[in-house]
Amino acid sequence: ERIARPTRPVIPEPPPPPPPPVGDWKCKPCGTRFDPSPELADTDSVRCPSCNARLGLASDFRADPPNVEKLRARHLKKA
Repeated sequence: ERIARPTRPVIPEPPPPPPPPVGDWKCKPCGTRFDPSPELADTDSVRCPSCNARLGLASDFRADPPNVEKLRARHLKKA
């Protein structure tokens, strides 16, 4: 007669840590960090990669300093 051995519970591996947030801008509607695409024309709208909200024109993101009054995104300070 065969004796069944108790099986050890399988402990799942913890999920990998999320990637660090990247981008110099933060979408005001959803909080996602992003960088506007450099390929956009100045008259193109910048959209959030996460929630697709229209955040402003590419030219306003590229202005120096950025034209934050017209944008629905917040410029993050470099650490």
